[in-house]
This record gives sequence, C-alpha cells and structure tokens, in this order.
Amino acid sequence: MFFENAHCLVTDHGCTLADDKERLEYLRLLEKTKKDFGLLMPAYALLPGRALVYFVTPGADLHSVMGGFGKDKTLPGYAAGRCKYKLVQPEKYAAALARFIHQAPVKEKLAAEPADYRWSSAGQYLGLAEGPADKAAVLGTFAAEAGEALAKYSAFMAEPVPGKLWRPFDKNRDAVLGDREFTAAHSPHN
Repeated sequence: MFFENAHCLVTDHGCTLADDKERLEYLRLLEKTKKDFGLLMPAYALLPGRALVYFVTPGADLHSVMGGFGKDKTLPGYAAGRCKYKLVQPEKYAAALARFIHQAPVKEKLAAEPADYRWSSAGQYLGLAEGPADKAAVLGTFAAEAGEALAKYSAFMAEPVPGKLWRPFDKNRDAVLGDREFTAAHSPHN
C-alpha cells in the first residue's frame, strides 16, 4: 500500500492527548519521526483521543513507522498499533485531506475557526503560527505562486464541506481513495 511519494492519512487512536503536555510531546515525536524517516507532514490536528496526520512518505511503510512511534516511553499510556491508514491520490485529495484535518477541531467544537486551534497546522498555512507542516505539498496543488496558492486555499477552506467529501476520510477503516485506476493500482485487496 506504500510507495514512493505516497500521500496518507494516519488516524492514531493510541493516545489520549488529554492535555497540552501530552499534545506537546506527541508533536515532538511527530517531528522526530518526520526527520528520522524523511517524511513530509503537510497537515496535522491533535484532538482529544486521537491524532490526524497527513504524511507523504519516501517509500517507508507507515505501519512500521507508526508501530515504533512512542516506543521511547516519553508519552505515558501510548498504545502503538492503534492506527488506521488511508492512501490518497494527491491530485484529487491533497487539498480535501488538509481541509478535513484542519476543520476537525471546528467540527468537534474545539475552536471557532481552524487557525484558532493551537494543536493543528491550520495557523501555519496562514502564517499565524510556526510549526513543522510542509505546506507546499498542499498549496502547490492550487497554484505555483505562493500568494495565489494561499488565497485559493483560504477560499477553499471557507467553502462548506459536502458530506460526501467528509465521509471518506472520517470512516474509521483502512482505505485507498482515488479514481478507479489509482484504486486498482494501489489497493491491497487486488
């Protein structure tokens, strides 16, 4: 299911992320994992009870990467192996996946606006916060010029999200999201 430049949503249920201390440590571990495995991390949201992370992998098997995540015991109570993975076709789903992740805190009533939630990469896209998000992986799908890409992404974020575009990400199971050709080429069930 993983290949060079694979775009994946990882939903990690192995953590409580109940307070700022846990979220800060989880974010530190994400940054370390990103560096150790050469991953890109275009978007993330650390929510109570789970983390949503958009990774682009240079070929690393994310099952193995996340299986070793938190093994240093700096995140008390972390249960490795409680992740679900969705492989997505970037041309069709990169922007929608980032929007899903950035809108999750709003949907769960943790913030009024995506950029207001401290534990997500949404503010980094708008230049309101510093952080580890690799924004170019998403913004580059809108336009080559940075200002134009940000304006188009901001407009995209302001659009209402139809349920049919939310459900594929929200389902709690492994999946491949893309057109028929992409799904046929990358589905582990073929």
